[in-house]
Amino acid sequence: MSKDSSGTGRPPKHPSEARSPGGAAPSASPEPSASTEASPASRWVVNSYVGLLNVAAFSIILVGGFSRGMDLRWGSIAMLTALAALGASMRERELGPHVGVSFGTVILAASLPLAGPIGAAIVGYVSHIVGARNSRSRARLFNAGMTACLGAGGGLVYRLCGGESPLDPDATAMALLLGVAAPMVVGYAAMTLLNVTLVAVMARLAGGMSFSQVFGRTIRGLGWGYVTHAVVAFLFVVLWVPAKVGMFSAALVLLPLLIAQWTLSRDTYERRSHTRTVSTLVAALEAANPYSVGHSARVAELCRRMAPRLGITGSTAEELHFAALLHDIGMVAVPPQAPRASGPVDVGFLVAMSEHPQAGVRMLQDIDFLANALPGILHHHERLDGKGYPAGLRGEEIPWFARVIAVADAFDSLTTTRSYRDPLDQAAALRQLRGRVGTHLDGEVVGALADALAARAWEPTLIHEDLRSALGDVHDHDDPLVSDQYAQWSPDADHAAPGQQVQAAVRQGEIDGTVR
Repeated sequence: MSKDSSGTGRPPKHPSEARSPGGAAPSASPEPSASTEASPASRWVVNSYVGLLNVAAFSIILVGGFSRGMDLRWGSIAMLTALAALGASMRERELGPHVGVSFGTVILAASLPLAGPIGAAIVGYVSHIVGARNSRSRARLFNAGMTACLGAGGGLVYRLCGGESPLDPDATAMALLLGVAAPMVVGYAAMTLLNVTLVAVMARLAGGMSFSQVFGRTIRGLGWGYVTHAVVAFLFVVLWVPAKVGMFSAALVLLPLLIAQWTLSRDTYERRSHTRTVSTLVAALEAANPYSVGHSARVAELCRRMAPRLGITGSTAEELHFAALLHDIGMVAVPPQAPRASGPVDVGFLVAMSEHPQAGVRMLQDIDFLANALPGILHHHERLDGKGYPAGLRGEEIPWFARVIAVADAFDSLTTTRSYRDPLDQAAALRQLRGRVGTHLDGEVVGALADALAARAWEPTLIHEDLRSALGDVHDHDDPLVSDQYAQWSPDADHAAPGQQVQAAVRQGEIDGTVR
């Protein structure tokens, strides 16, 4: 099914929410990415997966709870569940790409020795059902069922590693290290691996993403976060039983985590504010230029797919995302596109279009969080042969973001209906891009796009006939053929002056033009 051009310019959402037993491994809400529309069949598969997790969670709790000889410590379970629910209610999402922080993860780890496998499953399930805020019912059920399975699985591994439960109040330091700390770390690592696996399955079912890529990328991003959580949970356990502090150990251990989470929540609010600002700017562009509706979001999605293959991760990937969404914002300030004439594009059109990158930078230069995105916005129409605009940069002089956006920009133009041609399919568009390596486009970036599209195909974007008629017969300035015509045109001194001024500003350091 081809994508429709009526999509919005809102930043694409990834199919994952962010809750992390390992500090970086996410749990996922079953929502498809913006670049794909979930079919009834895929929704049925996702709902079945969520239901299966909940059936597994209930089976574990019911079978384990009624098993003979199973000693459920209800006092500890109730207290731990209340604390974990508090953590779930205060959890902030969007702390980074698919990353969240919550002291509920520490409580889940502490539940392994304090409540046992079944108790940990109860803590995980009930806390997410009761404590989760602002979550859709399906996402809440998914996270609850998954967390119950994590608690049961981690608790079982803890027991298999010789972990003590219940704890001996008179245990020595060595006994605590060997009988509690070491099994807790192993059990928590098992929980993290299971978490990543279940999330990768959800990403595959909901968004069509590659299981191996999601799994590998998340594992590589874990760092030492899961070990830190296990260590804090161990201190919590020691204070609870051997030190005989009991439930008051929560204040001693978790209060510092609450303060840290409050600090992170301020960063989260700022990040959400940034996203709203960018979304508003994109909406303004699309209102002023209906021909561009959906283009910014599609270019941003293509850049998102290429980013990990180009070593662009973390906050740098977020900066690329903003640059891709806003790369054409200057179109608001330039004259509308001229009617298409037979033969080459006229000079007036080329002059008008060559001004929009600078216009965009002038609009955005006072927005601090977009500072690192500006070089990509300013130079996304440069060419490797130096015949682009606005500064005529060559090869490695062109900022890295600009080279990435240029490839995504050209690909989306080729695969979108235009008044003078039908959209190309993925293979034909890639052939055209490969033919431009070294003159117009960066070969490494084109290769990254080909790899990304091999993992998940891209469908052409069709513009319906009624919309095409309303828009008229217009040029697409992103069409690679227009770039070629600009390269063949030699501007006179008056027309060249703005580009020369921008190039001078880049070289003087007024605008960051550094590469990578």
